Amino acid sequence: MHRILSLFIFSFTIIIIIGVFVYLKPLSSEEKEIYSVSIAVSKSPLSTPFYIAKSINAFENTCVRVEYDEVIGGLVAFDKVMNEEAEFGTSSDSVIAFKSLAKESFVTHAMFVQSDNDVKLLTHHDDNLKSVPELKGKKIGVTKGSASEYFLSTLLAIEGLSIDDVELYDYKPAELINGLTNHEVDAIVPWEPFAFNAVNQLKDKVDVQETKNVNTLTFNLISKKADDLLVEKATCIIQGLNVAIAYIASNPEKSKKIVIDELNLDPSFIDWVWEDYIFKLGLNQSLIFNIKSQASWAIDMKMSEHNEMPNINDFLDSRAMVQVDPGAVNIPL
Repeated sequence: MHRILSLFIFSFTIIIIIGVFVYLKPLSSEEKEIYSVSIAVSKSPLSTPFYIAKSINAFENTCVRVEYDEVIGGLVAFDKVMNEEAEFGTSSDSVIAFKSLAKESFVTHAMFVQSDNDVKLLTHHDDNLKSVPELKGKKIGVTKGSASEYFLSTLLAIEGLSIDDVELYDYKPAELINGLTNHEVDAIVPWEPFAFNAVNQLKDKVDVQETKNVNTLTFNLISKKADDLLVEKATCIIQGLNVAIAYIASNPEKSKKIVIDELNLDPSFIDWVWEDYIFKLGLNQSLIFNIKSQASWAIDMKMSEHNEMPNINDFLDSRAMVQVDPGAVNIPL
């Protein structure tokens, strides 16, 4: 009788264990929900982390399946987001600054690259200009209302000059080189790749003035105002970018090759700009300063119908970035 009772208890215990295992197995093996997201990505080497992420499947172990909508320029990417044609976009701090004045409903989740030499000052070699004060009274080609004009304003201000001390000529970015070639202007202020194209075409007929560190350009991940679900998606995107940026640091030559192939670029152009790029995730005070400075400049230049400085913190959402790398966040939470 005792043996039968023991056998019964043993059998019952086995049944309970099997039942618990069968019950718990679906819970333990339940996969994390995967969200399909669209990102408007500006076709530029500044978007390198996204191209690397795609190449090495950096989003594979995150909660997002990413569809890229490649566009020309951060402004187009921004508009795609605001028109709900994409959930996320890549946009420069200049676009963020100008759009903040219009009090558009958007947020910045993370900065993923910066360059302190993207906009350049090019002059005629024969003019032998050696310093910024020598620009006084000169004709200068810019793309008005853009980072080009802002950069020139900053450059002049450092030397105690202003836009009023020079004669501005407005060109589309790709046409700046013609203004210099045809001697319509004494200098031009292009951004990349237009600066590289001008130097590559004009060779020793043009001088690139030393202006590194005058202004920092950043590219950032933006979306419309984010609810909890959008923050979760942003977190997973940033996780993928984090993997991609680590790959760039460890494999710079392979990364350059990926971008060259993806954008069909001249390898010498990538060599020209690569050393100026810092691929790093962050959300910090320097970004706030850049946005504020450009927004203030736009107000002073009467470039916007809106003349009230917004609270820039309203356009930053640190929730996703904090989950990935809290040490990279240096703004009020």
